[in-house]
Amino acid sequence: MRQSRYALLTATTLVALSTLAQAQQCPSPPPVEVTRALPVPSDATKPGVHPVLRPTPSVPTPRVIPAGEIAASPALRRITSTGATVYEIGSRSMNHGLQGVYAVNGDIFRVFYLTPDGQALIGGVLWEQDGHNVTRDTIAPIKGAIPTVTIAGAKPDAPPSGQVRSPANTTLSPDLARRVNQASFGLVGQDGRPRLIMVIDPLCPWSIRALGELEPFVAHGAIQLALLPIAINDHENGGASTPAATALLSAVPYEMEAAWRKIIDLHHVTDDMPHTAEAALHLQQNMDIAHDIGVRGTPTLIWHDKAGVSHVSEGLPGDVARLVRELGQ
Repeated sequence: MRQSRYALLTATTLVALSTLAQAQQCPSPPPVEVTRALPVPSDATKPGVHPVLRPTPSVPTPRVIPAGEIAASPALRRITSTGATVYEIGSRSMNHGLQGVYAVNGDIFRVFYLTPDGQALIGGVLWEQDGHNVTRDTIAPIKGAIPTVTIAGAKPDAPPSGQVRSPANTTLSPDLARRVNQASFGLVGQDGRPRLIMVIDPLCPWSIRALGELEPFVAHGAIQLALLPIAINDHENGGASTPAATALLSAVPYEMEAAWRKIIDLHHVTDDMPHTAEAALHLQQNMDIAHDIGVRGTPTLIWHDKAGVSHVSEGLPGDVARLVRELGQ
């Protein structure tokens, strides 16, 4: 059973899949079994410092943060602008002077800590110097947050973190291929050319590199590139991927590439970039589709060959020209 498919307890920032790095991708965070000791901060690996697991203390019941408090905090206004409901978790004394915030939007949730001035949010897990996980204590009363959190792209048969897994190059069933065609994407290049779909996180360095490597094939008319934005790198960039993907999905298809290049140049979304009301819905749909086809990181390529068989592969292949030659119309 999938629970909170795209949920992220940002302890997953401490976990990486080496195999996906080999596949030249920004990985989706893997499932985290939070009933075990979560990965400890680097300080906890020093001699004499050990992770500490304590009985869950008595913690305040999470409360819905009222509209007045949200209005007074620019950071909370940003979170709730996409429809998220925010709860206060723990207490400022438990959270070492910070306000714990649990943000939930459908089956997506994240944990943040609000700075005292209300201007900024820190996404992550709060660890004490002895290795004790405060966040685990404060989310314990929330149904579904413990024991297991599964996020997009992580399949039940995915190997545990640290085990080697070869980059996938699989075929898609006709039903899943039709699902891909229901996604929202931008188009780069001439119509009528063989289409290569690239699932991207706009702020993923490997996605950005892939754009540069595919650009000559687009310029020469060998392919039409379809950009399918999702957001999986929020845990690495403080939540910046979601607004970047939303901005791309607010652009008309043939202007998406220009919007992405602007984000690449500035490393973030600007206030003057459009954000349509439908973009958040399109992003959720893209995330659903990415999950259904087993996307485990970005970039992921989707195409069909000359025999009409649809394929999915992780990262860019070593021989991009060969892949281009294999594309069907």
